[in-house]
Amino acid sequence: MFNEQELRALSDTVRTTLSEKRFRHTEGVEEEIVRMGKIYLPDRIDELRAAALLHDVAKELTVDEQIGICRENGDPELETAIHSPAILHGHAAAYMIPKYHPKFNLPEIISAIYKHTTGAEKMSVFDKLLFLADFIEPNRPWKFCQKARAEFWKRMPDEEVLRLPHLDLFVLSVLEFTLRYLRDRGTVPDPTTERAANALRKQYPNQTLPLQGETE
Repeated sequence: MFNEQELRALSDTVRTTLSEKRFRHTEGVEEEIVRMGKIYLPDRIDELRAAALLHDVAKELTVDEQIGICRENGDPELETAIHSPAILHGHAAAYMIPKYHPKFNLPEIISAIYKHTTGAEKMSVFDKLLFLADFIEPNRPWKFCQKARAEFWKRMPDEEVLRLPHLDLFVLSVLEFTLRYLRDRGTVPDPTTERAANALRKQYPNQTLPLQGETE
């Protein structure tokens, strides 16, 4: 879909718009999603890389700028997302891509970027890979992120038929952790995150989560 020259050019462009710390995170997400993509979507590596490179392009805009972008584009979730400002950059980034990076304006890239901060009730494998790669990329300093990454790769099943449930249960673990973390700090989670977790809970009602109960 995209050649190496185009992806390197995109990386160089994104680098100019982000701080060094944020771009290092972006590179980590790209590294992680390539590793995951080779297992789950080996024919979509280029699109996954593009999604990783673009997922945080709105992160360092002000909240007012992010809201303005979402409002200008008629974001259907803005009125609830506005109460959780930390998630807005995913929505804003999705709307920025057609304007600033039109070559990469593909539905699967837009969808994954829009959902990467909250998850969603309906998520494709592509969506789940960006969501999880963003959380467990190797530059994340937090204990739970590091544990999630180590356990994800340690427990990777040999059998292909078990690999989608493996991915789903780790996504659910991250969603559950996020809900606990926010509530423990007196913050009301965005309802999209709750719906995302509920959808996976219903899909795997009797499964023990690989990461359960941690709050930090």
